[in-house]
Amino acid sequence: MRSMLMLFTAAALAAPAAAQSVNEPSSGVAFPTTMAVANGAQQSLAGTGIRTRTMLNVKVYAFGLYVDPTGARAALSAYAGRDAAALANDATLYEALLRLSFPMSMRLVMTRNVSGEQMAEAFDGALRPRVVAAAGRGMAGGEAALTTFRGYFSVEQLTSGTELLFTCDNGTLHSQVASQPKAPIGNPALCWALFDVYLGREPISSNGKKSAVGRLPEVLAAR
Repeated sequence: MRSMLMLFTAAALAAPAAAQSVNEPSSGVAFPTTMAVANGAQQSLAGTGIRTRTMLNVKVYAFGLYVDPTGARAALSAYAGRDAAALANDATLYEALLRLSFPMSMRLVMTRNVSGEQMAEAFDGALRPRVVAAAGRGMAGGEAALTTFRGYFSVEQLTSGTELLFTCDNGTLHSQVASQPKAPIGNPALCWALFDVYLGREPISSNGKKSAVGRLPEVLAAR
C-alpha cells in the first residue's frame, strides 16, 4: 500500500499543472493564457473578442490575440504601466502592433457550423482590399498569397469548436485549420492584412479590437 501511495504521489508531482485560461465573455470559449504556436514558441494571451454577423449578431467565432511576451515587452515598453482602458483607446498602440515587429498569433474557435467555402469567402472579402492597401505600403505579392491562403479552407465544414490558428513571425504566416498545419506563406502583406482585420482602423469588430488588448497590461508587466 505504501509503495502504491508513493507511486501515486510521484506521478501527481510529475504531472504538469493545468494551464490557466480566460473565457471570452459572450461565448464562454476558453483561451489559455499561454499557448505553444509555430515552432513550439510560447506566446501570451493579450485578449479575446467575438466575431458576429448579421443584424441579429449571430456569433460566428471567438478570437484571441497572442503575442511573444519578450518581443512585446521590448517593442511596447512605452505602453507599460498603463491600464487596459487607456490602451484600448490609444490608436498608436494598434499602429505599433501592426508593425508586426515581434511574433503574434490569432486563435479562432468556431461557435457555429460554417462551411469551408463560407469561411474562405469571408476571409477573402476582408483580406483582399487590405492586401491591395498593403501594396501601397510597399508590401507586394499579397493577392497571390491570398489565393494560396484561401485554399487552406478546402474542408467541407468547420463545426462549432473547430480551432484555427494563424501566426505571423518575421513576415511569414503559419496556419493551422482544424488542427491541420498548412504550408507557411512568406508574405508580409498577407500577415499585415490578417491582423489589420482585427486591429486596424476598420476592424471586423470594434468592441473586439478593444477587448483583444484587455490583458496586454499583464503581459507587459510580467517578468
